[in-house]
Amino acid sequence: MATLVVYYSRSGSTKTVAAALARGVGGTLRELVDTNARTNLVVAAIAALFRRSARLVGPDYDVAGYETVVIMTPIWVGNPTPAANTFLRTVDLTGKKVLIVALGESGENLGTSSRLEKMARDRGGQVIGVHHIHGLNSSGKAGPSATAEELQGQAQHLADVLREPHSQES
Repeated sequence: MATLVVYYSRSGSTKTVAAALARGVGGTLRELVDTNARTNLVVAAIAALFRRSARLVGPDYDVAGYETVVIMTPIWVGNPTPAANTFLRTVDLTGKKVLIVALGESGENLGTSSRLEKMARDRGGQVIGVHHIHGLNSSGKAGPSATAEELQGQAQHLADVLREPHSQES
């Protein structure tokens, strides 16, 4: 089963999980690089809130050689990142199994899950699961933050899920 792991990461937690997952399933890793570094958290949050797209550096939307596509994005103010929006609005997922992984400071976000699922299905994907991972706390607010070891463990769990036939875990 050829697997492509597509991700956007600003602070590093999504990259950590994506890299470990790709290693765990022997998959290909593809980073979405936003031309805007999104260093201003307020401006980044506003872009996510209004569900904007991003201009990507060297965008590659070709998923033809893969059976499964994993799409990983941080969640900003309850929404996917502009880079993930761009990918999901452009890629042709027809006939692909799609696993969506959302990382956020607050854990599960059902509204975001529904939007991500709909975006993937609208592009022809068969969504086999949506997973939420508690990521790094990068906002500076008090609250729990995942460790690198916890993120690696989450990636191993996702690799196990992908190895299970017809997984439908949320």
